[in-house]
Amino acid sequence: MTLTNNQKGILLAFAGVMLLTPDSLLIRLITLDTWSLLFYRSLVPGLFLFILSAIYVRKNFINFFFNAGSRGLINSLFIVSGNIFFILALQNTNVANALVMISLVPLIAAIISFFALAEKLDLYTTLAILLCFIAVVFIFYDSIGSGRLLGDFYGILAAISVASSLVVIRSSSEKNFIPSYVMGKLLTALISSFVVSSFVISTYDLSFILLMIFTVGISFIFITFAPRFISASQVGLFFLLETALGPIIVWYFISETPSLNTIIGAICIIIIIFIHSIYMLKKTDG
Repeated sequence: MTLTNNQKGILLAFAGVMLLTPDSLLIRLITLDTWSLLFYRSLVPGLFLFILSAIYVRKNFINFFFNAGSRGLINSLFIVSGNIFFILALQNTNVANALVMISLVPLIAAIISFFALAEKLDLYTTLAILLCFIAVVFIFYDSIGSGRLLGDFYGILAAISVASSLVVIRSSSEKNFIPSYVMGKLLTALISSFVVSSFVISTYDLSFILLMIFTVGISFIFITFAPRFISASQVGLFFLLETALGPIIVWYFISETPSLNTIIGAICIIIIIFIHSIYMLKKTDG
């Protein structure tokens, strides 16, 4: 069976975001301070992907890492800012609110793509984004006045960073941006190393950090490849799954209870994404 480009993009985005979804729970379980967490969360997955890339390309290692050129460097900077702002968001608000802000990725990506790439959206994708945005507003409504605005602001900055990264990748879909993601992780580790108060890490925390090889390492290999086949806004739409499922996973394991608005909005988001994905798959089959 040969998959169409749309089918490849949808499957890559879905797989990537589903691997990413438990990341918020791991962050909550880890006892490290903000900058130590950021250091190890970037260093360990970054080194893993760096070594994996070196084994894969062997002799063409240098060319492999610089093939994306200036856009690769720009993407690395967006990866750095996204990493930093997401951790700061989770440290200053609850998981539900932070992920609600991340759910703005498809809307922001669509706006950036429209101006930067002149990339128009089809009616159904636009409708799906708008309906999900309404669900996000519904979730966000009951957090107003709760003292979590700083964390929400960091969350918005993280969403802008992720959306910008997806648009950069989409703008040069023929290039491999995995190296720029690896460099972004390692650069984040380097920056945070100047702020870390102690590099001591317990076995307990290290066990969760190692799991992040999958949640923020391998997951982003899939997510980085997805914009080769579908638009940045369509890839961003799948981040809404993390918004929907992330707070529920955290609630189940550590009883950080989401509000009723979050639960209702999450269910709506899952239904909208499911219907949109089925539509896109049938569209490509037709």
